[in-house]
Amino acid sequence: MTSLLRLHPWLATGPAAWLVSREVHPGVAREAWAKGLPATLRAGIHFDAVHVSAALVESRVESRERGAVEAWFRDAGITAAVIVSRLRDRYTALVSPDTAAGWDVAHTHCLGATRHTPYLAVPVPTRRRPPGAFWLLPAPDDDGMLCAAERLRELLGGAAAR
Repeated sequence: MTSLLRLHPWLATGPAAWLVSREVHPGVAREAWAKGLPATLRAGIHFDAVHVSAALVESRVESRERGAVEAWFRDAGITAAVIVSRLRDRYTALVSPDTAAGWDVAHTHCLGATRHTPYLAVPVPTRRRPPGAFWLLPAPDDDGMLCAAERLRELLGGAAAR
């Protein structure tokens, strides 16, 4: 692992370091990222993850354009920790751990420790553009950069509760 970090020092700093800091096998994630691939991380330890369909987000924004979607999140006070899926059919917001236990927003799904399959494919922390999954808003490098679950809930408020 030391040679990997020598070749890719960014894997030991900032978002890359924070995202894997509580993983049992952080080296596996670092190896994937060094190859430009998403890493599989467990939600519920460092963060939970709220999946929202692109159709829902883009209907609220009334646009599929990246700049408009980004502005929609930022205007709500969400400035980091949002992923766009490889197929651009889903947005994933990283929120604080334990959010999944009480998450009840319709047409969304929250991964966390209380869920049966709490794993998430996380793109390379520095990837901000396609191809593949990418960070619409910057990858978090501390707990304070996670999306506020209540702000996300308010933003999606037009979705009927379950």
